[in-house]
Amino acid sequence: MNKRKIRMLAISLASFTIIFGLAAYFTSEDNVTNAFKSATLQIKVVEPNWKPDPTIVPEQKIDKDPSIVNVDDTSAYVFMEVTVPADKVSVEKTDGEDKGKLNAEKTVPMFRFINNNTTDNYTSDQLSTDQEVNDGWYAMSGYPKENKNSSDETVSYTYLYAYTGTNHGDTMTALKPNETTLNPLFKQVLFCNAREDDTISDSSLNIRIKAYGIQENYLRSSDETETKAETVWQYLSK
Repeated sequence: MNKRKIRMLAISLASFTIIFGLAAYFTSEDNVTNAFKSATLQIKVVEPNWKPDPTIVPEQKIDKDPSIVNVDDTSAYVFMEVTVPADKVSVEKTDGEDKGKLNAEKTVPMFRFINNNTTDNYTSDQLSTDQEVNDGWYAMSGYPKENKNSSDETVSYTYLYAYTGTNHGDTMTALKPNETTLNPLFKQVLFCNAREDDTISDSSLNIRIKAYGIQENYLRSSDETETKAETVWQYLSK
């Protein structure tokens, strides 16, 4: 091959490169705009058997059956928080040889929860802060929490429960759209057996109930979710 042919070949290659480069400038555009509707989550507390503003006496049982309803379109894990008033009272024993005698004065919840399995002889004269709830609810660790006033006196106890449905332990069950929890947290409350001369006589006592919910899916990342109550609560309470 002589030098002239080599040179011409080089020019020819350069020409093709230029033509290719020019062709790349012919451009086009297109776009698509999609509208997305954000999912919503709304839950509410229902108490079918509750009668407002009852007048109560010691050892009286009152119908109160809080459940949670998912009234929106997103499956959710739900929690129920109950704050019960507390006071330092002299509680009478209600059975046995010591019936009618006073326990030592102590700060106790003014109401005890009664669940579906509570026996008829259940009394409120216990001195612990423990509560009995229905199946399908998991008592969260670290509760009850004491709420105190400026004088450092305990004025209420707050309890927190995760809804587990038919699962056992701390594995949560999602509440689907338009579903209600299988069981209420409890079915009744029992007013403590305090003496009439205590400070609670002729006073108003409030039980405060709050419901919390968080989406079931994508709690961690990608398509992963979470089912353990303590971990789900961490996401919700951040």
